[in-house]
Amino acid sequence: MTFDPFAIGQSTAKDNQKKKVFLAGNGQGRVHLLVKMALYRGQSINFYHLITSARKKLTGRTLKNFDSVRDQFIKDGIELNYPNDIPEADVDRWVKFDRAEATKKGLKISE
Repeated sequence: MTFDPFAIGQSTAKDNQKKKVFLAGNGQGRVHLLVKMALYRGQSINFYHLITSARKKLTGRTLKNFDSVRDQFIKDGIELNYPNDIPEADVDRWVKFDRAEATKKGLKISE
């Protein structure tokens, strides 16, 4: 999957689950992002970069193409079980969680 969180398109979420988390990357067998979604009320997507440990948050109210960004990861990302015990702002724990999940799945962490 080519990573482009600002891709433009029209589609809708296929699942009603309120919280989702995905591994994402730019090539087969490689990941560099954890994509955490809160799909209720204002809706938000947090991106945690596995190499730089940076975090970026997008909200549904402020991003014109939010639905297409959300749907891209629902369709193309590798869904993980959502850990309810990690606070959104705890970037270190999210990155550690994602690195461990990538290793379990035999994925390489690179862009």
